Amino acid sequence: IYGFKLVKAYETIKHEAVFDVLTGIPNRRSFNERFLTEARRAVRLKSPLSVIMADIDHFKNFNDTYGHGKGDDVLSAVANTIHSTLRRPVDFCARYGGEEFILILPDTDEKGAMHIAGRILEQLQELKIEHKSSDAAKTVTLSLGIATQTRVPINYEDIVQQADKALYQAKLNGRNRFEVYREKPAADVS
Repeated sequence: IYGFKLVKAYETIKHEAVFDVLTGIPNRRSFNERFLTEARRAVRLKSPLSVIMADIDHFKNFNDTYGHGKGDDVLSAVANTIHSTLRRPVDFCARYGGEEFILILPDTDEKGAMHIAGRILEQLQELKIEHKSSDAAKTVTLSLGIATQTRVPINYEDIVQQADKALYQAKLNGRNRFEVYREKPAADVS
């Protein structure tokens, strides 16, 4: 019996090391490990890799209005919505921290990532979770930022930072939307 309890405890610790306890999806640590695998694969196959960063709009206001218990329910509902929107086994989503989520879309170009981001927004809207303290909508919404890299090597810091910049732009542009990171053309110095 002691050995069984020890094995069970180890399995629980191992599971909690890679999965977010609240939402049931992988955590940031798991994302970091998966990203390295997918970046290597993208380089090997010379295929694009897209990352989507998502943030629940006005989540602090939601918690202040409805309480943290309802906030936890929203985090779980959003995680489930994102996860269920992904169709391919290679697509990956994780809780990145707080009310932020991050997705890895291997072999997915910018257009494909935009399609997935649009589906996530549609699926979340269909839930109609009331959020009367949001100026983005009267329901819970997301802002999403998309970054795609096709060059080799694919850089973790760059693509996550690009997705974060696009997410910030989505928030500036009114929330409840996605934006795509675009490289600014180099200034002409002639």
